[in-house]
Amino acid sequence: MSAPTPPGAAGATLQPPKLLLGLVATAAVAHGGLAVVGGALWAQVLSAVLCAAGLVAVGFLVARPVPHVVLGTAVLGMLGVASFLGVLGAALATGGHPVSGWVGPWGIAAVIADSSVVRIAAAVLRRAEKAGRGRP
Repeated sequence: MSAPTPPGAAGATLQPPKLLLGLVATAAVAHGGLAVVGGALWAQVLSAVLCAAGLVAVGFLVARPVPHVVLGTAVLGMLGVASFLGVLGAALATGGHPVSGWVGPWGIAAVIADSSVVRIAAAVLRRAEKAGRGRP
C-alpha cells in the first residue's frame, strides 16, 4: 500500500469549493450570451471559444481537480478578463459600434465572473500549498 499523495503535490486531488465550479459555469454561460449578442463576428467567435473552454474546465474540475486543472481555470479566467479589456479597447478605437453588446449585462457578468474565478482559484491553490507544507 502506497502512502497518500500530499495535497500540495502535483498529482494530488484538491477539494475546490462548489463556488469555483459555479463561477466557472456562470462565466461560460455569460460568454455564451456574449457569443449571441457580441456584435462583430470576431468578438462572437472569441466569446464562443471562451464559453466552450469554460465548459471543458467545469468538466475537468469535476472529474479530476488536480492543481494543474485549478491553475488552468485561473488562466482561463485571466484570458476572459483580458478579452473583455481587449474588446473594450477595440470598441474605443472604432467608436463602439462593432462590439457594443460587450458593454451590456452579458459583458459585465462575464468580466465579474472571470475575475472571481481567478481570485477563488488562487485561494484554492494557496490553501493546497500551505497544506502540502504542513501548515494549517
